[in-house]
Amino acid sequence: MTYKDIDKDAHYFVLLHPLEGIPGTPFVYTSSTTREKWVECVIVEDQYSLDMGYKVELVSIEPGYGHALIYIDDFIKDLDRNIRVVKKEPNMECVEEKWLEPLTDNVNLCHSAYTLKIKPKRK
Repeated sequence: MTYKDIDKDAHYFVLLHPLEGIPGTPFVYTSSTTREKWVECVIVEDQYSLDMGYKVELVSIEPGYGHALIYIDDFIKDLDRNIRVVKKEPNMECVEEKWLEPLTDNVNLCHSAYTLKIKPKRK
């Protein structure tokens, strides 16, 4: 796969930190201390064109998340390894699953993981 094979119109799931703001100011930032979430993103070519073969910018379509700026070679490798995922179905979503693992009679360990699911279509 090369940068020419990247679908500009596709949606991608990318791990992003939520945006945080400073009250009373227009400033927003991301923090590495907040938990990342798989967010649906689209490619924009405001700063970099894919034809340049340099970087790809993905912008969240979900409010409260920003963007990711990734070297194209890294983006392609991540797609090949499923670290970033192409949204293949219009009703595909990334959801957080949680479950408990009993450690003792009174203590449970809480696990969580993100998984891709196809939402059932409404009739």
